[in-house]
Amino acid sequence: MGTIKGKKKHERLEYVVICREYNRMAARIEISVIDSGVTDDLLKKLIRLRHIDTHRRYFLTTKKYYQKYGAIMKKQVETMSFQGNRYIAELGAESDKERKTENERNKN
Repeated sequence: MGTIKGKKKHERLEYVVICREYNRMAARIEISVIDSGVTDDLLKKLIRLRHIDTHRRYFLTTKKYYQKYGAIMKKQVETMSFQGNRYIAELGAESDKERKTENERNKN
């Protein structure tokens, strides 16, 4: 196999999950990071948790970009301001949009 700029062609990307949780007892937002062991199974479970507790939100980025822009990303997650950042995605956000349009269709 050939290499592209020092990397293998089919090298699997490593991901980081940034967790945003509103702590009701302390009345503040807590940010934590999962930077190892991020698997498809873990992502599915986090999406389910997000739908159960709306005070929890999870965001996915690559480890490469987190190492470079981690402090900025954590601040963006805390303030929910992502203008110009295409390297971070919210887990479960698409299914929320689908549910909203489905509920609107059912009302009519």
